[in-house]
Parts: sequence; structure tokens; C-alpha cells
Amino acid sequence: MDGKWYLVKTKALNETRVFTRLTGAGYEVLFPKIRRKSRRHRGVFELRPLFPTYLFVRFHGDELKTIRYTHGVARVICFGPEPQEVDAEIIGAIRQRMDEEGLVKLEPKRVTLSPGQRVKIGEGPFAGLDAIFLEELPDRERVVLLLDAVSSYKLTIEKQSLES
Repeated sequence: MDGKWYLVKTKALNETRVFTRLTGAGYEVLFPKIRRKSRRHRGVFELRPLFPTYLFVRFHGDELKTIRYTHGVARVICFGPEPQEVDAEIIGAIRQRMDEEGLVKLEPKRVTLSPGQRVKIGEGPFAGLDAIFLEELPDRERVVLLLDAVSSYKLTIEKQSLES
């Protein structure tokens, strides 16, 4: 099927459903996923969409109505009356990073810190707070910080939770 690539926004948590429906109908659909640590279950990894609520779908312009009215689709991204085409280079770049299961391998943030360096916590319950870096733990995924607000409170968090 040769057509153009478009960005389709799904209703919340409907990416897999829409992916199944559209691929079953013969459309080429790109649904990149990532493996992430579960926030609820320690040591468990979950498959999550790389772009939550978005899929890339290849179709002809005259099939817009079919795509738009597929159960679970919120809308096709348009600028003006026509759907906005996604450049083939973007699709190619995503595909290069995907394996056969549709998983995208992301490069971990390279954060190099030195003791005493000021950092800002970017996510989690302490998001937005300033802290002082103390040390990196042996697993290299967690760090020990001293909260600026409470100078005697040591905190251990995931290294990726820090802002650059």
C-alpha cells in the first residue's frame, strides 16, 4: 500500500486497540513502544507507547474519513482542512531504532555529576526542588542528594529523575 504517512491521535489508552483495528483493515501502522520501569511494581518493566495517544498511519487522502471514524480514534492531525503529512525521514528514523517487536531502544541520559554540584529534581514527589549531589550509587542508576530545603535530609532517587 503506497500512501502518505499521517499522525493519528487516539483516545486515551486506545493506541493498541486502534493499532489492531487499522492493521487488521490492511493499513500500515507504526506504533513504537518503549520498555519502562513500572512505577507501581518494583523491579517490573512495562511496555509503554513511545508517543502516548499517537500512531503513525499510512493511507491515501481519500481514506481520511475511514481513519477518522475508526473506533478509538480522536482525530487525524491537521493544519487547516487537510491532514498534515509526516515526513518519510521521521518514519525512517523511528524505524531504525525499532526492533522486530516494535520496541525502541532509547539512549539513557548521560548525566555526569560531581560532589557538591547543584541539581534540580525533574520528576517524582520532589520534582522542582533543588538539591546538592552527594554520590552516585554502585548500580549507577540512583544517586544520593541533599535537599536544599532541608539540609540534613539525604534522599536517594533514580538518576534519570534529574533535569539536565
